[in-house]
Amino acid sequence: MSEPAESADAPANPDPNEIASRIGELYAACVQAGNAGANWFFWIAALSLVNTAMAHGGGDRHFIIGLSITAIVDGIAQEIGKQQPQAASLAMGIAIGFSICTAVVVVLVGWLSRKRLLWVFGIGMGLYLLDGLAYLAFGDFLSAGFHAYALFSMSRGFNAYRQMTKLETALEAEPASVAADDDE
Repeated sequence: MSEPAESADAPANPDPNEIASRIGELYAACVQAGNAGANWFFWIAALSLVNTAMAHGGGDRHFIIGLSITAIVDGIAQEIGKQQPQAASLAMGIAIGFSICTAVVVVLVGWLSRKRLLWVFGIGMGLYLLDGLAYLAFGDFLSAGFHAYALFSMSRGFNAYRQMTKLETALEAEPASVAADDDE
């Protein structure tokens, strides 16, 4: 009796080294995508500070990636300075201090997001969504649209980090299942 021929549909025994290589490539891609998503927080913090510097330096432009909350505080400080010149320096100091504190918090969110604290990443994205809705409420559609793009990019990073966690969990469970198979 002859041996049955290998079916074209039957899966070939995969090479363990090839599987490990593919998993490594997927993991590296997840790290890169996750970091790219988390890095948005650093850009947001930096450009919000630049926006504050431009606002108090007499500029009439702003970066669309910056935060609306710091722009609002800067606007209030400028209005106070126009209506009460004696309080202009104090108002500007408070606005700059607020922008710096806000930037520090945003950088902290970015740093913790890169450490894969997904709950922090999610809260940061939620707050940035609210910030974008403020731009939308004020009719700054370009800034609101860019917030949407940044949130999309952040969500890709968030999902990549989630996928990394699933890969790690599967890889940690794999040696246990192999050991159980060897005992049989």
